[in-house]
Amino acid sequence: MVSRFALDADLKQALKRSKWTIDGYRIAVATYRNAKNKDVKRDMEQLILEIKQNFASEIRLADPLRSKRDKLASELYHRFTGTFLFEPETPYGKKEKGLEKKRKAEQKRIENEIEKISDKIESIKNNEIYNNSFEWRFEFPEVLNDDGEFIGFDVVIGNPPYIRQEEFSDLKPYLKNRFEVFHSLADLLTYFVELSYNILKPNGVFQFIISGKFTRAGYGSVMRKFLAEKTSLTHFIDFGGKAVFDEATVDAAIVGFLKKEANNKAKMIFREVQKEDIVAVDFENYVETNAIFYPTNALSEDVWSFDNPKWLSIIDKINKNGTPLSDWDIIINFGIKTGYNEAFIIDEAKRNELIAVNPKSVEIIKPLLRGRDIQKYVADDVVNWVIGTFPSKKIDIDVYLGVKSYLETFGKTIHQTGEKGSRKKTSHKWFETQDNIAFWQDFDKPKLVWKRIGSILRFCYDESGAYCLDSTCIATGSKVKFLVAVLNSKLCNKELFRLSPKTGTGDLIISVQALNPLRVPIPNSEQEYAICELLDKIIVLKKQNPSVDTTALENQIDQLVYKLYELTEEEIKIIENA
Repeated sequence: MVSRFALDADLKQALKRSKWTIDGYRIAVATYRNAKNKDVKRDMEQLILEIKQNFASEIRLADPLRSKRDKLASELYHRFTGTFLFEPETPYGKKEKGLEKKRKAEQKRIENEIEKISDKIESIKNNEIYNNSFEWRFEFPEVLNDDGEFIGFDVVIGNPPYIRQEEFSDLKPYLKNRFEVFHSLADLLTYFVELSYNILKPNGVFQFIISGKFTRAGYGSVMRKFLAEKTSLTHFIDFGGKAVFDEATVDAAIVGFLKKEANNKAKMIFREVQKEDIVAVDFENYVETNAIFYPTNALSEDVWSFDNPKWLSIIDKINKNGTPLSDWDIIINFGIKTGYNEAFIIDEAKRNELIAVNPKSVEIIKPLLRGRDIQKYVADDVVNWVIGTFPSKKIDIDVYLGVKSYLETFGKTIHQTGEKGSRKKTSHKWFETQDNIAFWQDFDKPKLVWKRIGSILRFCYDESGAYCLDSTCIATGSKVKFLVAVLNSKLCNKELFRLSPKTGTGDLIISVQALNPLRVPIPNSEQEYAICELLDKIIVLKKQNPSVDTTALENQIDQLVYKLYELTEEEIKIIENA
């Protein structure tokens, strides 16, 4: 809900012109709340409404819009429409005619602006934009002093609405000008946090049940900075992906802070809190019993890691010795989005049938890896194929008549018109895939492939030329074989679990945005060779027998990865025992 009057609207002038005082209004509200008699309650309700309307009228008289309109009207009168002692001379020359034209244009501009402001004032007066508004200064007169100044709430408790940023695009210009925590990709709930901070008294208490996504998402950097610098965090309770609410699918957390400068430590619960634990009556005792004190000076706009504090030194070394993958010589892309897999993904029997009709079809029918086909180090054998009619290839479908005839059997469902029963509307041809896939040549290169969403991290190395579906991502470029080994290591698995966003069911989302910030040391040639040699042995064994136990070789890779980050024996034990 929207506040009818801005918090900085001056009530003093309204109080001077009104027969009511803030103290009188407080008494009326208190009487209404405590009334036992219905008639008294009804009388107080009417009185409160009268006082509200009285104040509303008085505030509107001092409205900044009215002041601006009055100023413009004065300018219009004195410059253009008023009675002049000496009338302006009639222009004769070309220069004077130009000045007269500019003068009329300026007069028209001011008149138009006055008209716009008048319309806006009238709209406000008629309450058109405040039909569902909630003015807390009148609903809670306790937050005002005797002069009508807003002094704030002692406590703000809430569960803000979870609305994705795509759903309130029209509000973003306002939010950008109004909030420090604005980010174009931020969910609506982030603005409720700053608003709550603003309406609190100094040392006021904040408690929200909120999505914990802001602690690791890119858009959350401004909110993390805001909380770290402006508040004294008291606790952060992470439910570890547990479904706190039956209908909500967000990663819930409880955030608490005081409106004062940051202290040197906060109470943080790192373990995965069970839903039934939180119904405990003695909440404060529960927090004290289960919390780990975390130094809040380690919190900044960087991703917040609510984990055992012993991990802090490890994270410091990761950040110091690693280079974000966004700075590596690699290119990351999503897999292929066809828009209609039922037509474009075929089995081997259909592939052979289409190639028998027209052998040239082999040029556009490619082996396909899906997310479920990706295992650690190597992929499963190919059992599916994709018809690669990518718009970027500018294919003449009449060259591949067998494929054309097959795709035509799907009728309007394959067309990209946006009509009901068809694919979404694009500028591509009916037989082409939905996405342009300008990077299709990268599939033929040695590549790193991983499943985009899942509960288990699996990175594989592929040099077979297989194409990949959009349930996967691929990376091509320098040292991708080395990265396959490192990303499958225990250390990088732990980091990805820390950094990556999760779905409502707890699965990791390893998209481009999740992988880019991961810090991996760029190896020298000796380090790269040692790790890739071990990976080659694993790949050979896995291809011979996918279920073979390669734990010994994987442990050797883990030890080499620890050395890359310069971890101590004690730090290695922490990771191994996690």
